[in-house]
Amino acid sequence: MGIIDQAVDKMKTKLDDACEHGTIGSSERMLSVIAGGFILGYSAKKLLKKPLAAISGLTLGGALVARGVSGKCPIVGAIEDAEQQERNLTLIERRYFEK
Repeated sequence: MGIIDQAVDKMKTKLDDACEHGTIGSSERMLSVIAGGFILGYSAKKLLKKPLAAISGLTLGGALVARGVSGKCPIVGAIEDAEQQERNLTLIERRYFEK
């Protein structure tokens, strides 16, 4: 194995570890690919008329298609991790009453 292969494997491992818990269901994957494809097509058509809006649309559409194809979403994983940390948090309240 060369240095490039090792670097690619290390990057894949890090990305997979980051997205480990962020899996999405098949219906959500299908909707993501369809919506992303629609946004990509619409943005590609508007590229010459409104380039700034089209570039942002191309980015969003590409991200949605990639999310649907891979089935992994780092945002979902981050939300699930935050919810798990919130469950583990112990909250202590102090109430003071005055008469």
